[in-house]
Amino acid sequence: MTCKKILLCGVLISGLAGVEAVAAAETVPGAAVEPEKVKKMRGASGTPVNSAIAGGAIVPKGMLSSALNFSYRDKDDIVDNNGNGARTSENELFLLKLRYSPTDRFEIAFVPGYVNIDRDAFGPNGSDSIDGSTDFALAGSYAFFSQRLGDPLSAAVILGVNMPTGQEGVDHPPGSDVWSFNGKIGITKVWHPNHRVDWDLGIVQPTETGNQGFKKDTVWSTTGSYHYVFNPRFDLGLEFTVENTNDWERYGADLNNGGIEVYAGPTANYVIPKWNMWLGAGLFFPVVREYDIPTATDDIQVEVKLGKVWSW
Repeated sequence: MTCKKILLCGVLISGLAGVEAVAAAETVPGAAVEPEKVKKMRGASGTPVNSAIAGGAIVPKGMLSSALNFSYRDKDDIVDNNGNGARTSENELFLLKLRYSPTDRFEIAFVPGYVNIDRDAFGPNGSDSIDGSTDFALAGSYAFFSQRLGDPLSAAVILGVNMPTGQEGVDHPPGSDVWSFNGKIGITKVWHPNHRVDWDLGIVQPTETGNQGFKKDTVWSTTGSYHYVFNPRFDLGLEFTVENTNDWERYGADLNNGGIEVYAGPTANYVIPKWNMWLGAGLFFPVVREYDIPTATDDIQVEVKLGKVWSW
């Protein structure tokens, strides 16, 4: 990651921490700030940082949650290299997750996104950049258990579609601009006042050939998150993601590029309860990387999430 991007993340975290310290100090002018005793976990506390983790909790009725996710991948490590190498790249993904619950047990989610990929020179290809909007996702979640309503845990089924909003052409990511179906089942359990666990199992199934003649195939995933909440403002966690990708095709030819990836690492959330806001950050490291062909992957993944719950 470039120094400029590291500096930007540091400024965001430091700035948010400073704002919260000022707000806390204003509660009792001139007095030292004492940690607030946790009686019941705040809604934003323990939220998974990784953008792939959904869990089984939904937004409370009548409230809107907005979360801006930033994911960074520097794919400069070639795994399963057989001497032919692979094309390395630097990837940046931005997702805006908008979630609203019109009832106690049903939530609507809309997720627009943007991706930028800087590719290095490889073989006859020179270095270049491709970018553009992702295939936006629209989904509905039904919570058949809700801990908020007195159930022992929260569990939800999520069904949705990815819409063909990706752009066409050689300057945009391959395989996008297609309809895809997606589904998840998620579970969230909170042990007040300190512990929160989220887990889900999901699938994404593209239905047609996308940009540049690439047809993606089924992706299975399972993710999990545990967070320990120290106080209403701060929690630490451990999260993991597992993704199993089937081979793509291009113009009917099998690219033999399937594989499985497992990443895990520490995460943290800094919460401003007064404003219903939180800032999360995490670093993820490879546990398993197995591919059918030489593949450029990342030795570290960076995730940043800035969120707010809106109520009227």
